Amino acid sequence: MRPLKKVETKRLFERAQQRYPSRVQLAFLLQSLEDPLNVGSMFRVADACGASELVFTGTTPTPPHDDIERTGRGHERRIAWRRIPRLEDALAALKEEGYHLVALETAQGAQCYLEYEFPEKVCLVLGNESKGVYPATLAQCDGAVYIPMYGKGPSMNVHVAGALVAYRALLGKE
Repeated sequence: MRPLKKVETKRLFERAQQRYPSRVQLAFLLQSLEDPLNVGSMFRVADACGASELVFTGTTPTPPHDDIERTGRGHERRIAWRRIPRLEDALAALKEEGYHLVALETAQGAQCYLEYEFPEKVCLVLGNESKGVYPATLAQCDGAVYIPMYGKGPSMNVHVAGALVAYRALLGKE
């Protein structure tokens, strides 16, 4: 084996997109994230997933920001984003735009992300690194999913969890 050249990588991904087409229109809501490195990483995740946008609310840092730019590696210039300061306004706007809001949270009634039936237009709601998705936010969501943990910790990094669930939403259950 050898690493692929850029043109070979492009063809590989084109073939993969034909074989595994995306089944949803995807967006992310970042609720009061604290770490700009997570925000930069979410720009990369959003680009990889072909997400339509990132929506920032609460205290989530936004570009321009050195840490976001360093971690985002230019993806923050490629992915649409908007800041809606009030959480209630952000949730209402996304619902009005036809998004099905799905929180990534261990909550009553949450389903394993592997079993959830993601609709054609979904916004994944990612919560604060310490406090998770706020109860008031959960009350406005159409569903919640969790990722099973096999170690001692009850969660994983927010951008890793976002990527994992986003790809399941994109590709659906096989």
